[in-house]
Amino acid sequence: MRNLFAFLYRHHVFFVFILLEIVAFGILIQSHHYQGSRFASSAQAWSGKVLEYFENSVDYFSLKKINHLLAEENAQLRNRISTSPISHKKNNALPHQYISAKVIKSSYNKRNNYLTLNKGRLNGIEKGMGVCVNEGVVGIVRDVTDNYATVMSVLNKHAVISSRFTKSNHFGEIVWDGKSHHFAQLRSVEKYVDVSIGDTLTTNSFSSIFPEGILLGTVNRFERDDSENFYKIEIDLSVDYSNIDYVYVIKNLHGKERLELESKLKEND
Repeated sequence: MRNLFAFLYRHHVFFVFILLEIVAFGILIQSHHYQGSRFASSAQAWSGKVLEYFENSVDYFSLKKINHLLAEENAQLRNRISTSPISHKKNNALPHQYISAKVIKSSYNKRNNYLTLNKGRLNGIEKGMGVCVNEGVVGIVRDVTDNYATVMSVLNKHAVISSRFTKSNHFGEIVWDGKSHHFAQLRSVEKYVDVSIGDTLTTNSFSSIFPEGILLGTVNRFERDDSENFYKIEIDLSVDYSNIDYVYVIKNLHGKERLELESKLKEND
């Protein structure tokens, strides 16, 4: 308190000057109609701008909450569509449950890339579940704790995603060569298959991890080598892995039943 009084005493002339200027300005406004109206107009304009900036700031800081709510609502809509009897009859698809989660850490420029999600076992997430966004496939859940999960991205040398051409239903496997996060490679496509630039690839029913029809990418370029039986195909990936915020973890509600049945066939072989 002593320091405050000392500061005010040291600069009292300046504060008196400011006070007198304010008083003089107030007298000028009250005694002259033109100056008063101009001041009122300017004050309204400045207050409007201040309020606009304030509202924009509030909207910006509320985007995080809005994005979270939208992700939750989208997951609920996906669940309703997936479990709808009309959807099953039309698409002949198994029911799936979608769990929204936020990406809290990710990489895309390493040889083996992963994402970390803010949800885990307590939210119903299990190892081996597929992960996607609206634009397409993201990866497969690798490890899970009670509250977190890691996802092996498509941009990983160990990732192999089964796919099919939408125009012909011929299948192939998408892998990543570790070079560009925009492109991957499609292998196991025999050279008799009709391939064109721009052909669309989606997930197929060979794996119980993903539902059929989730976008993977389009053919960017391909080579036909007569000395080999397979094409060399480069895929333009549909997902921008450098910019992923929220994802959907996919739970196949009949996945365990299918795996148990197929495991019996392997035992018999």
